[in-house]
Amino acid sequence: MDKRFSWDQMFVFVLVLMVGLFVSSPGSSASIRTSALPAETEDDIVFIHHSCGSAWLSNSLHVALLAKDYIDERNDITYGTDVSPDVGRPDSLSPTPGDRTNMNHWILWFNDYLDGARHHGSDTGFNRIVMFKSCYPISNVTADGAEPGDPFSSAQTLANYKAVYRHPDGPGHTYTRNSDIYRPLEDIFAQNPDILFIPVTAPPLHYAPSDATNDANAQRARLFNEWLKQDWLAGYDAAHPGLNNVAIFDWFDVLAYPDDHPDHPNRLREEYGGANGNSHPNSIANGYSTQVFATDPDNLLDRAWDAFVLGGSTSQKTASSSLAAYGQTITYTVVIRDIGAPLTATLDMTDEVPYGLTYVPGTLTATSGTYTDTYAPALYWSGVLTPTPYVSVSYTVTVTHLPSGTVALPRTNTAIIAAAGHAPVYLQATVWINPYRLYLPLLLKA
Repeated sequence: MDKRFSWDQMFVFVLVLMVGLFVSSPGSSASIRTSALPAETEDDIVFIHHSCGSAWLSNSLHVALLAKDYIDERNDITYGTDVSPDVGRPDSLSPTPGDRTNMNHWILWFNDYLDGARHHGSDTGFNRIVMFKSCYPISNVTADGAEPGDPFSSAQTLANYKAVYRHPDGPGHTYTRNSDIYRPLEDIFAQNPDILFIPVTAPPLHYAPSDATNDANAQRARLFNEWLKQDWLAGYDAAHPGLNNVAIFDWFDVLAYPDDHPDHPNRLREEYGGANGNSHPNSIANGYSTQVFATDPDNLLDRAWDAFVLGGSTSQKTASSSLAAYGQTITYTVVIRDIGAPLTATLDMTDEVPYGLTYVPGTLTATSGTYTDTYAPALYWSGVLTPTPYVSVSYTVTVTHLPSGTVALPRTNTAIIAAAGHAPVYLQATVWINPYRLYLPLLLKA
């Protein structure tokens, strides 16, 4: 028997599905992203890449990026893209910077063209996310090399690759090229806390019909990537606590056989194209990569953005859940960062719990400053942002509004942060209370 929809039934079914987006069962954790900055200044991304990046974008990454509520414009720097050097800096990648994405080019990119990349393609604001990757040839790392390494050298050695990211004598030390001073990437990143930098490791090389590399060279590629995402990133985060403006996407590890594979260690997996004589990841690889990077529940991009916003240059208010029923509790967290006032200026926060939610006495806390719940439902905090780079204020509420019918009610909670001589900052988080569960029929086509 063939079960079919009429057009009227189809409309009702789609409408119910749309409503279901707002009334799904409560209890899941959600981070509601808000910001103290105007929207046009916070949600552009630029991706510096070549052919592997283009194929990945065309496959699924482009759609996944633009689906993010914190990304408005997606911009590209790739083959044929010309970018002007920053004021006072040499045109070191001329004539066409977009043609150059090898490892030794990144120190030139971020010293000589960062402002250009920051604003490339942005109709308004700037690219708050700068994502960059080299192509698969750099995964053929031919030697360990000798420390301290040369970040400008095209020789593909471990020592040279590491020198791009850190100076062997430590932070603050510089390199010289043609009388121009160059800082390693870790110093550049730290001096630009309003940008989330996402280095993407290069894909692995194929193994058949002829091997594009050898075991030792492929293993060195893995060793560099592990050093970058473990040793180097851990050191960077420790030196800059709360900054959270660098996230490493180890694309090599996503696509490669493991180091202990008996036949093809650290090569492009067969299912991803490793046996077809082409090191470009295939469509299966690109689709899976998008899941890991951008669409899985625990994807890297969302985690990196949340950490960046909480530890970056913006203030934020979040709720522990976007849905809650009568009697359930919600914890709100307000993270206060520099709002344009001097760090020594006194900031005052007022947060009034809206109708339908009741403050739980004694739950208001803050990492510094003074606070009081004496006048609840109005809650107050006062303090300064020095020496700490941010202050976190949190409290808990209970849903006390009785369910009414089948409509979930939105409750928007607003924290107002003010400093003398500066415009107030409004941070909001919305929670839907008393969602109604719908059980939809399962329709089968025989």
